[in-house]
Amino acid sequence: MSRHELTKHQWEQIQPLLPKRIKRVDRPEVDPHRVLNGIIFVLKTGCAWRDMPKKYGSSVTCWRRLKQWQKQGVWERIWRKLLKQLREKEQLDFTKGFLDGSFVAAKRGGDFIGKTKVGKGSKVMVVTERNGLPVGLHVESAQPHEIRLAEKTIQSVRVPSRRGSPKRRFKEMVADRAYHSASFRSFLRKLGMKPVIPHRKNSKKGKRRPMAVGDGYKERWKVERCFAWMDNCRRLVVRYERYIQHYKAFCFLALTLLCLNRLID
Repeated sequence: MSRHELTKHQWEQIQPLLPKRIKRVDRPEVDPHRVLNGIIFVLKTGCAWRDMPKKYGSSVTCWRRLKQWQKQGVWERIWRKLLKQLREKEQLDFTKGFLDGSFVAAKRGGDFIGKTKVGKGSKVMVVTERNGLPVGLHVESAQPHEIRLAEKTIQSVRVPSRRGSPKRRFKEMVADRAYHSASFRSFLRKLGMKPVIPHRKNSKKGKRRPMAVGDGYKERWKVERCFAWMDNCRRLVVRYERYIQHYKAFCFLALTLLCLNRLID
């Protein structure tokens, strides 16, 4: 078995979450296990679809399945169901959340691609819980500043539970000084979260006392580590997909693999 394929235990975890196979009269449906392994191979290696090994079947079939399940919301639904399982096992810590963004260069044209000083591309925004596992994701053009994408990213946090409403809030939200904004701080406080964000160096502090960031800011490296985990999936490092939804499908799949690793460990 290739190291880019699902292990036996990972497949046992994810199989019940996949859409049910449709019985067809004309021809049998392709094995979802093999198709999923083919998509994961492209995600982890970053290779072109036509270079996918033949043992995974048709590369066109794998690409269509990626597109189809993204359109149906399958990838995000699987990721959130795994987060639900992690929450039930008390493996998620909502005492602190960490917010940050990462620039992804886009080598081809497409939607949601913006020009910046470092080139054209998209922005991947992530919110992690205290252990560094991503629980919120937002992908957008790289042209807007990260502070303009912060509220949408916070609103993407939704961890289902067996009973009651989904978990959406943290006690504290930690971010670097790029997110220093009075309106964003107010937004966090209205949600019941304490902002742990240092002032910008060029901000006008006046006669106010310097803001005490606290020990929570020292753990901000956990969201940086999350991006390092995601970058192990080479298809996420550079965006080659023309449509943002296809790139988001790869992002959801990468987050799903992180959840699977946490569940099995």
